[in-house]
Amino acid sequence: MTTALTKEADAFAVTLRQVIADHPVPDVWRPGSPSDDRTPALDAALAAVGWAELLEDPDAPAFIGPAAVELGRGLVPLSEVDRLLGGSPLHQGLARYPGERVIVRTPEGLREHRVLGALPVPYGDCLAVHTVETEPTDAAVRPEAESAWLRAQTGYLAGLATGALDLAVDHVKQRAAFGTTLSGLEGVQFRLADAATAVEGMRRLVTREDCGPAALAHAGQAAETVVAQCHQVVGAIGFTLEFPLHRYSRRARVLAAWNDAWLEGALT
Repeated sequence: MTTALTKEADAFAVTLRQVIADHPVPDVWRPGSPSDDRTPALDAALAAVGWAELLEDPDAPAFIGPAAVELGRGLVPLSEVDRLLGGSPLHQGLARYPGERVIVRTPEGLREHRVLGALPVPYGDCLAVHTVETEPTDAAVRPEAESAWLRAQTGYLAGLATGALDLAVDHVKQRAAFGTTLSGLEGVQFRLADAATAVEGMRRLVTREDCGPAALAHAGQAAETVVAQCHQVVGAIGFTLEFPLHRYSRRARVLAAWNDAWLEGALT
């Protein structure tokens, strides 16, 4: 990747960060209830700056990774990532944010299925998860679309880890114990240093040319490790609905589980 292209990709990511800041995503999840975090205003704003058409750009791989990091950091609905694939991946009859189409893995590759009916179900995060009834179409998913989606999923997980780390660092700078802020305690410093190293590795991963299934599998494990470290230093308050850290850890765990199931399907 050229220096000029890297600067353009970074500038686009900064633009997305501002758009997301201007249209914050509310936390609508409650245990035991179906929930959907999509917001039309954010969807329109992201489309206006070019996210929806990014796949058509010949330099899309350079932009998708850094941009997806910002989507994860901002807890943007995963429907924005799945649009790169052409719809939600379908696993064991479940789809997230189902629209007119979902994506099914077949022996011949990824294929689009038409959604005939959908029923919302409670889930561990506000991903608008539905059980769906589908029928196959003749449309195949383009390889470049799957590659872009894998990169974006990896970037999104890196963004979740980044957002969780930002919260944890801010928290330990403000809270005091044993005559100093938590940030001055050696044990806290070690945990956050480990988390920061993992985050940096994930962010570098999305810029690699070979950011594919193996990268996504690693990112899921790394994101779960980072949010666990962040919860250790934040303490019990991090699990309350009032403190936003739980939004990052909840989504990281749920997304890692979805991705693991999807990747395992490719091996069977």
